[in-house]
Amino acid sequence: MKLKIGISPCPNDTFIFHALLNHLIDVDTFEFEVSFADVQSLNEGAQAGDFDIVKISYGNLWNVQNQYGLLYSGGAMGYGCGPLLLSAKENNLDPNIPVGVPGENTTANALLKFWATGERVIYKTEYASFDELYRDLFNGDRTQCLVIHENRFTYEQDGLYLICDLGEYWEEKTEAPIPLGGIVARRDLGEDVAKKVDSLIRESVEFAWKNPGESKAFIKEHAQETETSIIKSHIGLYVNDFSAHVGNKGKIAIGRLQQLIAPEFGDVKSLFAY
Repeated sequence: MKLKIGISPCPNDTFIFHALLNHLIDVDTFEFEVSFADVQSLNEGAQAGDFDIVKISYGNLWNVQNQYGLLYSGGAMGYGCGPLLLSAKENNLDPNIPVGVPGENTTANALLKFWATGERVIYKTEYASFDELYRDLFNGDRTQCLVIHENRFTYEQDGLYLICDLGEYWEEKTEAPIPLGGIVARRDLGEDVAKKVDSLIRESVEFAWKNPGESKAFIKEHAQETETSIIKSHIGLYVNDFSAHVGNKGKIAIGRLQQLIAPEFGDVKSLFAY
């Protein structure tokens, strides 16, 4: 059975999916055709129904929940791993200058709104891909941006300033882990296929933990930052127990985000594929 799968090129995703995509585990009768893209492109691809299995922002989950169901494994959730609001000039937000945001439907954008509402901050936004945002910020072409992924480890040495750690703010206010991105499967694949794929993803991340050296070349091939220490820090932060299974704490975090973004939707259980 051939399935189109979409993930980001970031080290956490390539680390998790390396064994599955390269048949280092028994993938049964499945064949995976993979596409790599930034998170907003994946969100838009899911909304267009372009993938069978795809990594999306939790902030986009309610937009696609009729067509896709959430899997329990393979996602990014945790503590101390949220988006950073950075400036090229100072530690304060300038309301007259747009904030660069890596996509309208990203969890990063939802957390920015959560912070701004809580702190009564006025701001305006411009959307661009996450790698473009950081490059523009570093080059002085933008003044303030939301930064995700590897660049949280490099911004200080690059001479940038922290306005707010939005993940830390979320944790303080909700006492829940930060739900960044999850893996969803087309509902028309059926529950049996969703369960099998979910199990394979869990097996793939467990293989990666046991054999961390196997995926190094694959990760560097796709990573934005190829420095070994940064890749290691990235994986250590974003790949954790929640990546193997969201668990009860993860479900609570998703529920908290739902209350923020889409309170009209009911039980969190209905968001899952099975």
